Parts: sequence; C-alpha cells; structure tokens
Amino acid sequence: MKKSELKEEIIISFYFNIPISVITYLTTKNLLISLIAFCLITFFVISFGLLTKKLGYKRHCEIIESESFKKLISLGFKVEKVNKYRGITGNYKGFIFDIYYDWLTYVDRNRSSALIFNVYFERIETEQNIINHKKLTELNTKYANSKWSLLPCKYLIIWRNGNIIMKTPIIINKLTSDFIIKKMNVAIEILKTENLQPVNELKISEWRKEDEYVNTPEILVYRKENIR
Repeated sequence: MKKSELKEEIIISFYFNIPISVITYLTTKNLLISLIAFCLITFFVISFGLLTKKLGYKRHCEIIESESFKKLISLGFKVEKVNKYRGITGNYKGFIFDIYYDWLTYVDRNRSSALIFNVYFERIETEQNIINHKKLTELNTKYANSKWSLLPCKYLIIWRNGNIIMKTPIIINKLTSDFIIKKMNVAIEILKTENLQPVNELKISEWRKEDEYVNTPEILVYRKENIR
C-alpha cells in the first residue's frame, strides 16, 4: 500500500465521518458513542476504498486474458505492458487502437469504471502547425453527453490532439468480442464523420518521444511514478 493511497482514503473518509459524527453527537449527547462511530466509519470507508482499488487493478490485468480480448489478439492485436499498465493495441480498419479496462475513471455521475478505447488520428493543427484548440473545443462540445439526461450514457467521448478516448461502461463478466468490435466501429464512424485520417505506429512513437504522456493510455498505472 502506498502512503498516498492511504492518505487519499483517509481524506475521503473524513467527508463521510465529520457530518455523521456531529449528527451522532447531537442526537446522543454522548462523546464516546460519536468517537466510536467515527472510528468504525473510518475503518470501513478506508478498507472499502483500498479493497475496491485492489480488485479494480486485478480486473485491469485479468481482462487481457478474457475470451473477448483473446479474440482480438487472434485478429492481430498485441498485449501491451508498460509499467503497471496492461492492455491491447492494434490496427483495426486502418486506425490504431489501445484498449484497456479502467476501474477508476469518470463515465457519468453514477459510474466510475469502463472499457477504454484510445483511437489515434492525424493531429488537428493550423497551417502554422499549431494545435487547433478551437476545433478541439468544438468537437468536445459537439460530442458531449447531456448533463440533464436521466438515462445512463452509452459512452463518453473525450477529444485530444491526435486521439479520442471513448469510455464505455461494461459488466466485465458479460463482455464479448462482438460488443468491443461494435464500439470500435462507432469510434471509427465518428472519426470518419469528422474527416480525420488514421495515423501509423511510427508517428505515434514520435509523439510519445516528444512527451511520454501525450497520446498514450490516460490511466495512472501507465506512468513510471506509479510503480511500487
């Protein structure tokens, strides 16, 4: 366990603990009972948080051994292991995909785990080879999910200069290769609609040499500083 992880869980527990402990004291007028409640809640919140992270990372690693991922590997995808990151990467209909499971991301207000599709394309730049921030902002706005919808979103699209990130909620034990391929086709259709062109592995490698965290899987375990 990292100290930073424990510190994070303690801070989270305080958000639950402080108001509950105050209410307990005001209700019982008993300091001892409120302290006991504080300690018990802290223990359970921290334990639950750490267990969730451990199980989440375990699923992140195990998903590459699933039948759905094995089917993609049989089609030419390769397992990619960088630091503590585990995923698959490959070419589908001309576009390079990174696919992996993230157990601690944001999809919508009710879900924080998803299958992630990173799909790469030629960067959106001006004639002066400067990032076209205006165009990227327009795309993020165009494909943003409604904040007012009561229905669960099918996926969340985030645009980066050179790749889109498509976060798709899943039930791991019901994940199929057909589902994955269907979502890959959705991502490609979006890129084609916007007239964006695929990019090869060599170009992506060049981008990553410029900045090791640009146009890569956006998950903390991909980074060196998260190695234990």
